[in-house]
Amino acid sequence: MIIVIADKMTFDDFEHIAHHIRPTILKIAFQFFQNRDDAEDVVQEVLMKLWLRYGKVDYGEAEKLAIIATKNLCVSTIRHQKLCEHIPITDNLNVVSLEPPDAQLKAEEYAVLLEKAIHTLPRSEQRLIYLMQQEGLDTNEISIITGIHIRSVRTMVSAARKKILKQLTQWNNH
Repeated sequence: MIIVIADKMTFDDFEHIAHHIRPTILKIAFQFFQNRDDAEDVVQEVLMKLWLRYGKVDYGEAEKLAIIATKNLCVSTIRHQKLCEHIPITDNLNVVSLEPPDAQLKAEEYAVLLEKAIHTLPRSEQRLIYLMQQEGLDTNEISIITGIHIRSVRTMVSAARKKILKQLTQWNNH
């Protein structure tokens, strides 16, 4: 009987593999999107997932895992984009107010600006904001659905909110 002990990937292995497979998974993602920005977002997310698991993944399986993860994430992202195209964020904003009509008009204008600001975010951040705002999910549920570590979800959502606030502030000052 032969016992095979799989070598777990070390940090140096991760750096080597990430450098080696990045062009391959970028090419795969680009074939799905025909858009370099979306492809880069997917590649970053796949490498981040691989990074979070680098001590748990076998060195020999890391490339296969990254390729499969890239394809799955591309399909998931495309499905989500189609869903987002059909359900604008402003559909869930109900403006009920006892204030004068001009206040209600301002609230509606703000909702439109908010949607535009969200669309300036990278797709991965748009997805997280969508899951929180539209689906009403908390960070733990989003972590489970996306496979992103909960601390990373919190960090990404926080960064996205800061970007949205900055964009709205800039538009307000002009």
